[in-house]
Amino acid sequence: MSDGDKISEESIIIRNYRTSDYEATLEILQQLHDKYDIGLNEDRWKKSSGLRQFKPNLKRITLIAELKETGEVIGMGMIEAVKNTLGNYIGYLDNWAVKQKFIGLQVGNILAERAVQILRSWGCDSIRINIGYNAPEKLIDVFSGAGFKPILIVLEKKIENNEK
Repeated sequence: MSDGDKISEESIIIRNYRTSDYEATLEILQQLHDKYDIGLNEDRWKKSSGLRQFKPNLKRITLIAELKETGEVIGMGMIEAVKNTLGNYIGYLDNWAVKQKFIGLQVGNILAERAVQILRSWGCDSIRINIGYNAPEKLIDVFSGAGFKPILIVLEKKIENNEK
């Protein structure tokens, strides 16, 4: 596959996370963590594995992008829908990541389109994406081109284990 190639929607399966996807998703997130320090903790990722599977009456799933031809997991993204204190039903895209060698080949876009379809079917009023403060401007441009607009700045303080 050359750098100019795009992956077609027909060559990817978008499906729910399975526990057998643990290693592949960990590898994808580790690549992202190495580049942007996303706060990945392997022990916590492993312990929360069950949260990534579909559960009835819970509006949270992890979508997996898999190459049809090889079965290789090449992307992932978590979606969740939450009613906020104002009564709005907000969809969230979290832990959105594509395997390094597939970045720029439209995998994330195909995955996001499916996520939007699902969140729309769940009755969401809007969809939010949390992006790290040090994310490249290009990433913000990509999401802006898809109709997302910056609306919040979130500040966070890490709590150390010895701090109360």
